[in-house]
Amino acid sequence: MLAGMALVLLVVAAALAGWVGRPGVVALALASVLWLLVNQPVEGVTLIRFSSTHGLNSADLAGLAGLVMAVVLWRQNPGE
Repeated sequence: MLAGMALVLLVVAAALAGWVGRPGVVALALASVLWLLVNQPVEGVTLIRFSSTHGLNSADLAGLAGLVMAVVLWRQNPGE
């Protein structure tokens, strides 16, 4: 349930971050990190294996995309 709520928060933050400005970008980054911390119940296929216990899963891509989006939006609005 927590993972589902975190994913909804991530999607909403991504949708609103460009309109809200820097506070929205910060919320997007925080939601992305939260998703990366709680997505274990919904992790899918391991795409890249770093070790026998660590790897990049398909569920991690949503959090990474959110972080990339936050960085891009932050750099597009440096004066806010």
